[in-house]
Amino acid sequence: MLRLLARCFCFLAICSAPGWSGPLCLTGTLSSYEALGSGGCQIGDLTVVNFTYTFLSGTVTIPDTSITVTPSTGSGMVGLTFSSPDFNLSGSNSAQYLLGYTWDPGDIRSLDDVLNANSPVSPGFAQVSTLDCENAAFSGSSCTTSTDTVVVSDNGITLNSPNSVTFSPSLGTLGIRNTIELDGNGASSEFTSFENQLTTPEPSFAAPCLLLAVLMLGRLRLKPAKRI
Repeated sequence: MLRLLARCFCFLAICSAPGWSGPLCLTGTLSSYEALGSGGCQIGDLTVVNFTYTFLSGTVTIPDTSITVTPSTGSGMVGLTFSSPDFNLSGSNSAQYLLGYTWDPGDIRSLDDVLNANSPVSPGFAQVSTLDCENAAFSGSSCTTSTDTVVVSDNGITLNSPNSVTFSPSLGTLGIRNTIELDGNGASSEFTSFENQLTTPEPSFAAPCLLLAVLMLGRLRLKPAKRI
């Protein structure tokens, strides 16, 4: 009896947890995410791996140590938010950086980008352009499959956010390349954060676990009592 109960508790523990394949992603600097390498970390049922961060052009340095990465999960969604006090410049200053990583593996239904902007002063301009690689990781700047582009921006007059692309059929892997662009253009350009958010199906363990519970209870009831 005690052995059977122990098995029941073990199976319940398994049913209550998703299939983890790595350490859980925690809030940290972009530098710390880059250090994870190909092992990555887990957000919901997906893993994020191989973070890179590259200077493209500009007059202002935005170090990876000043960018905070915050993972999020919800009902049918997972996401990463990138924020920094250095996403703020003015005058003739500009900055353009490329931030890349890969979501894998999963059942990815859509990609939604959100820009949280402290409205630039026109003609100041802030933009994050996301290029994704469907069912593959980027190899350098190359994608061996199809790509999509999602752009969010604020020019001090119009906020273009959120923006999204839907995948049909759904994808198992999604490579990401975020081009971050800030241009003061003689005025100011600022945003607080941007988010890459994926829509995924809600994990369901209810059916198999319910069947398992019925079988366990049946064994408990059918097991004959010991005679004294």
